[in-house]
Amino acid sequence: MRRSLIVFVALMLVAGLAVAQHPNASKAAELQAGGYDAWTPGQNRGDGQAFSSLNNAIALPNGTSTEDTATMQYDSGAITALPTVFGQMYGNRFNLGIGGVELDTITLNSFSLYFAEDSTADTGLFFQPASAGATANQLMPRASLNIGPLVNAGSSFSMLTTINVIPQSALGTTGMFDDTFFIGAWCLNANSSVPVDNEAIGLDVGGAQQKGYTASSGASGTITLTPGAFNAVLRANVTSPNAVPVELMAFETED
Repeated sequence: MRRSLIVFVALMLVAGLAVAQHPNASKAAELQAGGYDAWTPGQNRGDGQAFSSLNNAIALPNGTSTEDTATMQYDSGAITALPTVFGQMYGNRFNLGIGGVELDTITLNSFSLYFAEDSTADTGLFFQPASAGATANQLMPRASLNIGPLVNAGSSFSMLTTINVIPQSALGTTGMFDDTFFIGAWCLNANSSVPVDNEAIGLDVGGAQQKGYTASSGASGTITLTPGAFNAVLRANVTSPNAVPVELMAFETED
């Protein structure tokens, strides 16, 4: 009996350590449900295709711009692909101005996205804001945190009534960047077509420029990113001394 009890306690400790490896216990439980009991951020990075193109594009509603200076939008206005690498961050590198010139000092005001989930009750998603690293394929995370509640667009992005606009302050870090910044969102979806089987944002392979990337979900240090042949349907409202970005597709200015 004592031996059985010792074995049971040991197993519970191991399970507890696996959960503790991730900064959010409820998300760790989701990872465990997906078969990732010993979670290492980005452990399956590079395993197979990073995204899957959809047979039928999902058109997004017009009028999705936010207030202030300008909303940088790399996607073409449609969701044409899904993130499929479980546990990865999918996001955009924001850095170009008119004529391809890099932006000057940037103030991030807010960012916006459509969020899909197989469960209408789960409305949280992890985000990773980051600065540029020492090389073009590196980023320096400033945080990795769960933000919610979000408006759920449904498991097939069929309820696109409201885009989630998230103020920069929700990231819990400064919104000032030197000419380049990154924003990524966590993927727990593994399905290659809608409906998704867990939380995800949409991707687009039809944008004029492809600024998408994948990276592991760490909150500090230097992380290697992998450029992707897609854009995340994730837009950033910014203020910068430089001119409006060439990628801008929709914007409003304050009176």
